[in-house]
Amino acid sequence: MAARQPDGRVDRRGFLGSLTLGSAGLAWGLRAEAQERSTVVLARADNLESLFGLPHYQHILDLLTAGLRALTGAITDGDARRRYFGVSDRLAVQIAASPTPVVPEVVDAVCTTAARAGVPVDRMFIYSADEHELYRAGFAIKHEGPGVRCYGARSEGYRASISRLLAPEVNALANVPCLSPHPQAGLAGALQNYVNSVSNDVAQDAYLDECAELPGLLGMKAFRERTRVHVMDCLKPAYDLPDGGRPARWEYKGLLLSTDPVALDTVALAVLQAKRREVAGRDWPLQPYPTHLQRAAEHYGLGVADMAAIDLLRVGTMDGALI
Repeated sequence: MAARQPDGRVDRRGFLGSLTLGSAGLAWGLRAEAQERSTVVLARADNLESLFGLPHYQHILDLLTAGLRALTGAITDGDARRRYFGVSDRLAVQIAASPTPVVPEVVDAVCTTAARAGVPVDRMFIYSADEHELYRAGFAIKHEGPGVRCYGARSEGYRASISRLLAPEVNALANVPCLSPHPQAGLAGALQNYVNSVSNDVAQDAYLDECAELPGLLGMKAFRERTRVHVMDCLKPAYDLPDGGRPARWEYKGLLLSTDPVALDTVALAVLQAKRREVAGRDWPLQPYPTHLQRAAEHYGLGVADMAAIDLLRVGTMDGALI
């Protein structure tokens, strides 16, 4: 077990180290050996902006629904939604507010999907690590009252280094990252997004040693048993994070969906690297390079990091898909 400090806090290095053996091969109920194949859906459309250039919520919701149907193979929209959410759920929606924030309309679409599957809106909430970042990203902070609430995890504090928001009654989690480079992890993806649920010191330690223990966050029972689906915002992803400047973004007009976070990040990485080659006219590797994806697959058994073992299902227009 992880060592505790005199004040009851878990020693963060021991905390991460304790994940290594306990979490390997346990995610999603897998055997210790890695999965043989995984499925990722790439859903894209040309009509995701309104006449005023703003994200078109209904079209984004339609795209998400089509992506879920492809991912599940369900016959109806309702069947696809109910594969991941249900009336007995208390849902947490973990979102990226930095370095490139998710589009609020994508998060709204995820919440609407859960609500249409029967999750009461009073039993779901949105969160990221920092309330200031959430506000800058366009999210209204809401700690109480009817409807979907929105929190910064740091404002609510932590228990054993995990956000107090993830109380025992919260039994479902949707993970919503945004495709972007990341200054410490290389890729701001599904795996990296879980730093929003742990204390800052644990998050920073997860970035050490080329992010060797970053996948261990998802190996934790608190996240492993709750996460239902990963939905990556690729509407207008970033391909570079210039020093002192805004993220350099491009119109990709897509979503990536999977139940396998490693496979999703592997596909996202391929898209991002292809865009960087297109912009630079040569190879332009991410720095640092996200080697933690291979470790997540081989050491932790969290999914598939081999493109040859990923079934990429395509929905909608693929012009400029880069993959």
